[in-house]
Amino acid sequence: MAKRTIIKRFLTDQSGVGVESQVEAQRSRREPEMGLVKAYPDVRFQRIVGFGAALTEASGYVFAQMPDDKKIRFAELCFGEQGNRYSLARLSIQSCDFSLGPRAYLKRKPKPGMGLAGFSIDEDNRYVIPLAKVAQAANPSLAFLASPWSPPAWAKTNRSMKRGGRLKREHYGTWAQMIAKALSEYERAGIHIGRITMQNEPQAVQTWESCLFDADEERAFLQHLKPALRAAGLGHVKVLAWDHNKERLLDRACAFMADPASARDLDGMAFHWYSGDHFEAVRATRELIGPNRELIFTEGCDSFSAGDPSRELPHAEHYAHEVIGDLEAGANGIIDWNILLDHHGGPNHVGNYCDAPLMYDTSRGTLQVRLPFHYLGHFSRHIAPGAQRILNTAHTTALETTAFRNADGSCALVALNRTDRLIRFTLTAGSGALAKSVAPLDAPPHSIQTIVW
Repeated sequence: MAKRTIIKRFLTDQSGVGVESQVEAQRSRREPEMGLVKAYPDVRFQRIVGFGAALTEASGYVFAQMPDDKKIRFAELCFGEQGNRYSLARLSIQSCDFSLGPRAYLKRKPKPGMGLAGFSIDEDNRYVIPLAKVAQAANPSLAFLASPWSPPAWAKTNRSMKRGGRLKREHYGTWAQMIAKALSEYERAGIHIGRITMQNEPQAVQTWESCLFDADEERAFLQHLKPALRAAGLGHVKVLAWDHNKERLLDRACAFMADPASARDLDGMAFHWYSGDHFEAVRATRELIGPNRELIFTEGCDSFSAGDPSRELPHAEHYAHEVIGDLEAGANGIIDWNILLDHHGGPNHVGNYCDAPLMYDTSRGTLQVRLPFHYLGHFSRHIAPGAQRILNTAHTTALETTAFRNADGSCALVALNRTDRLIRFTLTAGSGALAKSVAPLDAPPHSIQTIVW
């Protein structure tokens, strides 16, 4: 009798969400040539640091409005073993557009000889830190990344935390010390931040908190930031550059790698999705910075849909297409934007509302689990931190795929079908449990599935 292998399949399409089934893979003397999706568990690439979302002040504010039963459900959905198992979260240093208003940890320019007297993160204790602690309690292994949107107004050329402006050169050292002190204060609160980016969207002039850094300025600031972190006992914190859209990701990476001091101190690059796919730029950046530096997608969201159910599928497919493309190009981690918003797509202090995979209707007291959340779970639930991407090939570009080998030896392949037609395929692998075995499968129209063996 031919040897059989049972693999698990988790399918989300119009008939259900994450429906689990078993598929039999049977030993085959002759591997078919047509209609194949093939995995190569021995051909390995980057390691995963995690999947997750941003714990903004807006998210913390909405979370605080929930009754206890909804809070428990939210935490389990996002971070629990039976939920999406999020393992990576982003925090803002000071405020961002999804804060209740602009605020700085040091409101006035420090006087000579006074150091950072008056520095305080107390306002984070209202909504941000409580949410972070709930997340951490649900997943004690949760890793944190933090990003600043703007230095304090007194440190900038335009004297405002909003509308761009630049960090004054004479305040590079002070701002670096403030960032280091913020991380130390979070450490004292029990929240270990292991990664930071130097500036959120350094080429964007926004009506909310923003600050411009060209490549020379960002490299110069890195030479202040690294010593400040080391002086605070935080030399282990990884520093990532750029944290903006992909169309110029490679340009900024080239600027850092061309300078020996910057290349030495650079721990990786961060990027967003708002200018389109540009997966080739991500792949080229991975090749440029090498395997030992990190490449993390730190933000993406879709426009506010006002609860229109017809936009859930396009948004969900947008997420999955992005995640697959970035992972295949070499990304180590994926962080969604707001983990939770209210039914108005906020709060947001400049009216820059958007969708989130989880939204809480404060008027009705209902937690809305939207389709993008389930699509993201196809990655985060089955690809664990420490997993390594493996080579996979497909017979058609209509089927978008990525595959990983987890530390326990299990493999997971995610397949996305954004077309209107059923796509039949046969899964096989070059080694491991599926070596010389074939599993007949299909991808229904507008579906996502994770296959685990």
